[in-house]
Amino acid sequence: MTALLCALSLAVLTQSPVVSVSFDLRALPEQDYRRWDGVELERKVALRLIQEGFAVVSPRGPAQLRLSVSRAPEGLLLEAVGPRQRVEQSVRVGRGSIAELHLEVAQKLAEMTRAVQPEPEPSPPEPVLQPPVEVTAVPARSALDLGLGLGTLWGGPGVAPHLLLSVRWGLGDWGLDAEAGLGVSREPALNVFEAQGGAFFSYRHAVTERLRLEPGVGAGLVVHAFRLEDAWVSRQSGTQVSPAGWARMKLGWRFTERLAAEVRVALGLLRPVTHVREGETLWSRGGARLETGVQLSWGL
Repeated sequence: MTALLCALSLAVLTQSPVVSVSFDLRALPEQDYRRWDGVELERKVALRLIQEGFAVVSPRGPAQLRLSVSRAPEGLLLEAVGPRQRVEQSVRVGRGSIAELHLEVAQKLAEMTRAVQPEPEPSPPEPVLQPPVEVTAVPARSALDLGLGLGTLWGGPGVAPHLLLSVRWGLGDWGLDAEAGLGVSREPALNVFEAQGGAFFSYRHAVTERLRLEPGVGAGLVVHAFRLEDAWVSRQSGTQVSPAGWARMKLGWRFTERLAAEVRVALGLLRPVTHVREGETLWSRGGARLETGVQLSWGL
């Protein structure tokens, strides 16, 4: 009978993990074991438990649930012991055939086994696969910008064209700028050239994704060179150097990560200059000069 139980348990255990159950009749006296055909009772109980999905093992081996049958005053005492509880039922004998007794014992033991079986462990939750996140590479902001622009100078006797070159070294939103410009003013009796160079400290503020403001302040020099058209004058040309300071604002529109167009407005403060011939003022500029213009900048 032990070999039969082992074979049945192996057949069930190969299907899927199940609860192991042992069935023990050793507590019955030898006379009662033979009277009620214990061998056949073991077979029927084992088959019923296997049909219920349990694995039947030998009573001498380890099992999660243990079933046993012992003698009671009115018949048989059925006992089922699980990891957390224990239940008992009694079966009266002598009221029917042995087959009916076996059927009742197998039915009640199956019910008791289901009552004491451990609760199944919850299966681990299935991992939730997160959708792949597309990471867009952000182009690195150019540290060096080169600019070329054209504008006008206001503050002399007329409007003078103004050519400007600039270089900006970016430190995040802050930057250090170097600018060099040339303005030309041509009058009937006098030609004036003003070359300037300065260093600026600026801050670049992004208003939108493409629009930016860039205020800045700077200091430098303005070289004022002139030439008189009158050949009878002993001193036809000359040069004056003046320190200068600027307050500047740029409004830029970025077309690409590198190319941008900018509108530049700057107010320069420098030494006033006046050219007089025989009491006649040929050319004059005060201590303030307005610079306007547009330029293109390219990031390297």
